[in-house]
Amino acid sequence: MVYPLLILVLAFVVILMAVQPSRAIYIRRVSFPALCILFTLCLVIFSDTAAKAALKGLNLWSSAVVPSLLPFFIASELLNSSGFINVAGTLLEPVMRPLFRLPGCSSLALALGVTSGYPVGARITADLRKSGALTRTEAERLLAFTNNSGPLFIIGAVGTGMLGSPAIGRFLFACHLLACITIGLVFRFYRRSEEQLSISGDVPHRGVFSRKAVTSLNGRSHNGIPHKIRTRTEPGKNPGTLIADAVRNSVSTLLSIGGFIVLFSVVISFLETTGIIGMVASAVIRLFPGNMPKWDAEGLVSGVLNGFLEITNGTGAVSRCVNVPLKVKLPAISFIAGWAGISVHLQVMGIVSGTDMNIRPYLLGKFLQGIAAAIYTRAGMELMPAGSIIAQPALGLPRYDMYGFFQTMGRSVWMLAMVILTWIIIATLIRLLKNVKKKSPT
Repeated sequence: MVYPLLILVLAFVVILMAVQPSRAIYIRRVSFPALCILFTLCLVIFSDTAAKAALKGLNLWSSAVVPSLLPFFIASELLNSSGFINVAGTLLEPVMRPLFRLPGCSSLALALGVTSGYPVGARITADLRKSGALTRTEAERLLAFTNNSGPLFIIGAVGTGMLGSPAIGRFLFACHLLACITIGLVFRFYRRSEEQLSISGDVPHRGVFSRKAVTSLNGRSHNGIPHKIRTRTEPGKNPGTLIADAVRNSVSTLLSIGGFIVLFSVVISFLETTGIIGMVASAVIRLFPGNMPKWDAEGLVSGVLNGFLEITNGTGAVSRCVNVPLKVKLPAISFIAGWAGISVHLQVMGIVSGTDMNIRPYLLGKFLQGIAAAIYTRAGMELMPAGSIIAQPALGLPRYDMYGFFQTMGRSVWMLAMVILTWIIIATLIRLLKNVKKKSPT
């Protein structure tokens, strides 16, 4: 069936070129409608495949995504609207500014971004930018490394569910977290000279705020004393209204995420059914040296290609390559988890569409994070004793049931409480240290 589809696509392109042979802009304009038409034809031709793929995507969304992300979404909304970020962010300024060149309020995006899952970090970053707590440069810098896969997915779904080993999941999450911090340290140099010029007043700031506001929002005054961060505090609203708004916005975001998961599950099923992924994988394998080991290279490359589009399908496909050794399989899974997939990136584009942030630094950061995670995973396996990590046969993701739903949500709430408690303790310790320094004789 792949050949008739390819012939239809080729004929469609030839017709477009015959109508407007000298206008490339016309082809770009009609390319998206052409893809929509092709997708509709695939829905008609492969209706059974599409239905099964959509059901699989819905099962993943309902059993794993909703219970793991909903508490984090609601908590981030409440923390942002209640003004808690204002207090804790100001206290955490001495930690975030030296390490990442970011104000203290960005610590919430980092804390929840590495403990919740995609796309909580992007959601918090966009909210901070809309509220004026971050400049455009700071928001782009923050987004590049705080939108991450959470431990519930890497340890639970990938480690325990797909590889049958929670120890492997913890190891992969540690490498993922280390890669996140590495990219954050790298991106502290992003537009550093431009930011310094903007603060000094030599060049105007390209954004929605004036230079005076930029100086304030960068977290310091002319004498280096941190300013108070502005947030979406709305004292006129009662707690009931704040909670209702938080739940409403969180559910809306989750529905959007579910739509992306279902859409890309169907798209990947079409690419696999028509053999397009297999052909691309075969073409990539031909680029490998002839003396490569004779394991399931095609399955591995196909899994990585799936992961380039959607993280869950990709990690699941790679984990099922039983003939591929762990020293190759685990770095590939780490790369997919660090890159996140086009599905997540489109979600992020939708979340930040209401701001003036550029998405290119984020895409570069995710690609670099995938490479860094793969390198850390490979290096970590070399340092670990032989046989300390053993994968069991792939188990797959659990089916939806109410017990599993509330069990996952309970773990998510517990993790969220631990993160907020740790956040408060660190902020309190920093405040106490400041008071001790003030009282000490000079």
